[in-house]
Amino acid sequence: MGNTTGSDDPGPLPPVRPDLAASLRFEASIDGVRMLQRILKAPETCVMYQSILLPLDGSSFAEEALPLGGLLGRVFDAELHLVHVIRPIPEVDFQTPEDDLNWKKDLREAASSALGELSATLRSEGVRARAEVREGQVVETLLETIRDRGADLGVLTSHGAGGFRRWWLGSVADALVRKSHIPILLVRPWDETEDRPVDQGPRFRTILVPLDGSPAAELALDHARALQRELGGRLVLVRVVPSPLEVGSMYGIPSVRLEGASHREQREGAGAYLDEVVERWSEGEEGDAERPERRVVEASGAAEGVLEAARVTGADLIVLASRGRGGFSRTLLGSVADKVIRGAAPPVLVVPPVEEDS
Repeated sequence: MGNTTGSDDPGPLPPVRPDLAASLRFEASIDGVRMLQRILKAPETCVMYQSILLPLDGSSFAEEALPLGGLLGRVFDAELHLVHVIRPIPEVDFQTPEDDLNWKKDLREAASSALGELSATLRSEGVRARAEVREGQVVETLLETIRDRGADLGVLTSHGAGGFRRWWLGSVADALVRKSHIPILLVRPWDETEDRPVDQGPRFRTILVPLDGSPAAELALDHARALQRELGGRLVLVRVVPSPLEVGSMYGIPSVRLEGASHREQREGAGAYLDEVVERWSEGEEGDAERPERRVVEASGAAEGVLEAARVTGADLIVLASRGRGGFSRTLLGSVADKVIRGAAPPVLVVPPVEEDS
């Protein structure tokens, strides 16, 4: 077929990166065309989730991650893997090998049936969902599943309240955040004592990204950019600086805010850094992409500042790196990220550090 030279010819298409071309399903649909357009104009650093792991432990708490996992699977056209792990049961005096086999058989059938129904519902909503039941130690088996399925994102509920202690997912969320090399999106289930909102569907009107000035913390930016591009909403970049010392009121004398030159320099430096990040961000965007907002927050601690910024801005999602200034041990999550995960009401996407070749 010969080349056309008419004025309406847009010219040759930009090359598609092999990793994206291999995973993209070219379908004769408006959604397929739009996705292709997004990929062709996306910068090289653009994050495109292709395979999402969503562990389920049989509890209703765990299933509260399904709406968000389904949404991300649909907008990124990613495979969504629903996985249940059957744990080994301890041997007891009255247990026979036949009892163990029968128990595992019954549990596998029940789990397969439940996950099959959930995946069928998701497929009817346009999500490429798959169900899988595995056996073994939970964390190790899920890490193995991440490798086997090439997962590049995990979505699961974090700690819940009340009966949630009976299930394995709370401790597993902690372990996956620490041990996995992929980002983990933690969804906080609703407390049984709270009133549920009328609209329970996930929304991303405001995405909050805490930064501390380090390259490690900025790893969260690519993920926030991808989510904003696909889901819309505004993006808010936050830098926390220490609060000035405030001497409380005594004997009728009003409190005094002791703000020195060093504190003013910190605040101005934080603002200048965020301005520079916004400029770099804007250079990588095309069209009418909304520029991120920037906020300098004063707080007694970094985690406290992030949580306060999330409350004030009405954040629907927090995206943060699991390591910032000073780094952290892989066996002990960075204190700031850990406090934010445990204290935040909205979902938190934890982005791990880039692994260096040994």
